[in-house]
Amino acid sequence: MAYQYDVAILGSGPGGYVAAIKAAQRGLKVALVEKQYLGGTCLNVGCIPTKALIACAEELRSIKSARDFGITVEGVSFDYAKMLARKDRVVKQIRGGVEYLMKKNGITVYNGAGTLTGPHSIGIVNAEQQEITADALILATGSIPARPPIPGLDGDRVVNSDSLLEWPEVPGSIAIIGGGAIGLEFAFYYNALGSTVTVLEAQPHILPLEDEQIAAELHTSLKRQGITINTDTIVSAIGNEDGKKVVWYSTPGDGDTCDVRVIADLVLVATGRWPFTEGCGYREAGIPTFGRAVKVDEHLHTGVENIYGIGDLVSGLMLAHKASYDAGVAVDNIAGRRRAVDYHAVPTGVYTDPEVAGVGMCQAAAEQAGLEVLVGTFPVRVLGRAVAYGVREGMVKVVIDKADKVVLGIQAVCSHATDLITESTMAVENRLTAEQFVNAIHPHPTLSEAFHEAVEMALGHPLHI
Repeated sequence: MAYQYDVAILGSGPGGYVAAIKAAQRGLKVALVEKQYLGGTCLNVGCIPTKALIACAEELRSIKSARDFGITVEGVSFDYAKMLARKDRVVKQIRGGVEYLMKKNGITVYNGAGTLTGPHSIGIVNAEQQEITADALILATGSIPARPPIPGLDGDRVVNSDSLLEWPEVPGSIAIIGGGAIGLEFAFYYNALGSTVTVLEAQPHILPLEDEQIAAELHTSLKRQGITINTDTIVSAIGNEDGKKVVWYSTPGDGDTCDVRVIADLVLVATGRWPFTEGCGYREAGIPTFGRAVKVDEHLHTGVENIYGIGDLVSGLMLAHKASYDAGVAVDNIAGRRRAVDYHAVPTGVYTDPEVAGVGMCQAAAEQAGLEVLVGTFPVRVLGRAVAYGVREGMVKVVIDKADKVVLGIQAVCSHATDLITESTMAVENRLTAEQFVNAIHPHPTLSEAFHEAVEMALGHPLHI
């Protein structure tokens, strides 16, 4: 049968649009279906707009600390409406860039909600009620904010991370349910703007997916900044009292009583994200699922005809760069290059101040896998660059296999950690040894020296501590 396209992609986030470009670069005829805006969650209500707002908060904090550098600034204030407008301009500019890339690569974009209508077809709900066919399909419909079963979740002034981006004013106080990356980034942002911030995290420590020691270091820093953080908390209900929101929760030892509460002007529910499959026709088409996620094999194939699943839609870390990686793997398999995913070196990042970043195995994961490890930690504050720039917080932690000295993982909490982690990602991805890592000459003075020093520490011969 002759199909209209070689590849059709449902969803245009960093998985979908990257898959479209990669397929077009292979000479394939490509269609991309998007129900709303090109760029998906990451560009429109996720990574980009939140970082645009965080940039405003960081600039404000920098100005307020100018006195430490001998600079006097009087009458510091901010215009929140202009901050939101700047955020929108940033998103619009980058979205325009994606639109340009689609045209440049000859990709046909269909606007409308797409539904899988068969193993080779997608129905598109728009003014024309279109349907397209393709030899191969890539499902990339991403994720939506999770909705935990908490009474009062649908009340007024209870928002998720999507809707909070459009909140028109800085709340006097905000309660954040969830101490993962999303919750903590908003906690840092609103605290910097003057809100009273309380974070409620169900797990024993914030950032449950990160190394516990690194998370503890960030916890201490955020508390020092004035953010209240309660861990081991189970939220039981959200209600109202005297014009305020009330969040009831319990902690270990409370028994069945839930009389502990937080009172705030606004409540953010930031308990993670769920794969988005509703109304996409996946189950009707026989696409296998695993919980809420689409089930795929190591080649990202669903097991149905020539249909692949990528990004947040499938199991694993819900990260934009992981989705883009998946896109390359799926396209390679469609184009005839047999390729399996390898997630052992997926970097993570949290854009608070200090930032958190990591790649590979943390100490607990390595030890749970039965590995005997060498661990090195190094405080960033002793570096010459840190002292010169007034960086007083942070540490780098490295985990090394004791048997062969291969670098298993590196985690960091420090200024610019999300930028600095790339070197570590290359090391873990290519399974470099500790000796290979330290033999690479690191520039001085830089914060990246902390990674070199942490490896030296693990080997038992630190230089500057």
